[in-house]
Amino acid sequence: MMWLPAELDAYLERAAGVSHAEYQVLRWLSVSEDREVHMSRLAATASVTPSHLSRIVARLEKRQWITRSSDPDDARRTLARLTEMGAQVVSRTEPGYAEEVRRHVFGHLDPQQAEQLEDLTEAMLTPLRQDCVQLLPARTSR
Repeated sequence: MMWLPAELDAYLERAAGVSHAEYQVLRWLSVSEDREVHMSRLAATASVTPSHLSRIVARLEKRQWITRSSDPDDARRTLARLTEMGAQVVSRTEPGYAEEVRRHVFGHLDPQQAEQLEDLTEAMLTPLRQDCVQLLPARTSR
């Protein structure tokens, strides 16, 4: 599993000119309500430090894929928002990305092994990141 991000990183660089971490930020925003998330929550869900997230978002802002603004309810907090251009990048990239994940992770597993992997992964990740596991689609649609 440690080598998978490098494979996905190489694919994403070829397909969209982004790193795996950058794509994860775009992707998390794309599935969030209103395509907008507080930076602190985005850092946690994308599994990057706040300072790393700031650098990622700055790069994505230059490409006009993300905007940042103060939260109108709490000026101490910053919101990251996926732009329409950013949403188009995710929309174009997601099918190939999903295929790469399927190929590298599930392509060598039979259905029973795939179900076991899903069960084991959920059992390991839930105590670590229950907030992120709860954001995943229901099992029947995964």
